[in-house]
Amino acid sequence: MNMDRLNKNSEGVNNRMSSEKEFEEAFRYYYRPLFLFAYGYVMSEEEAENIVQSVFAGMWENRKRLPENLNLKAYLYSSVKHACLRYFRRLRLLDEYKKRQAEALVLSFADDDVEDDKELVALVQQALSKLSEQQRKIVELHVMEGKKYLEIAEQLALSENTVRTHLKRAYKILRENLSCLFLDIFI
Repeated sequence: MNMDRLNKNSEGVNNRMSSEKEFEEAFRYYYRPLFLFAYGYVMSEEEAENIVQSVFAGMWENRKRLPENLNLKAYLYSSVKHACLRYFRRLRLLDEYKKRQAEALVLSFADDDVEDDKELVALVQQALSKLSEQQRKIVELHVMEGKKYLEIAEQLALSENTVRTHLKRAYKILRENLSCLFLDIFI
């Protein structure tokens, strides 16, 4: 495979990798532009490198199943774009997991009778005191009573989006005030 062949990929040229040498040429030719493309999405050099490398690894593993008239450039850019989108989905799941951990933390220290670690309880209560009355009430209903956004909205005569906004802001305040204790949970 030569660079002319790589450059003509939009004409339906056979760009399927049939040898390691062709693969290496394609890797050297496309790696940097694909890295910059991925970086534009994820804004992390390390993650952009991981994405591009995994796309090339996947392409090599599936090379025999790729169509003969593969548009290599389109295939690679599309693969990188979809990998970036999967990365964002993973981040959202991770954020949801961290949010649940924060809820569990608040819930576990919501009871004033906890005697195990008075200093920790005081810090959680201090963080809770920085919430507005409305935020605190919504956090209590959502975390401690397990109510859904719609139920809270109906109970407090608010819109569901208002409830969501108050919770988001409350979690941000809690993260900011408790992150020094639980860096792995809140960062």
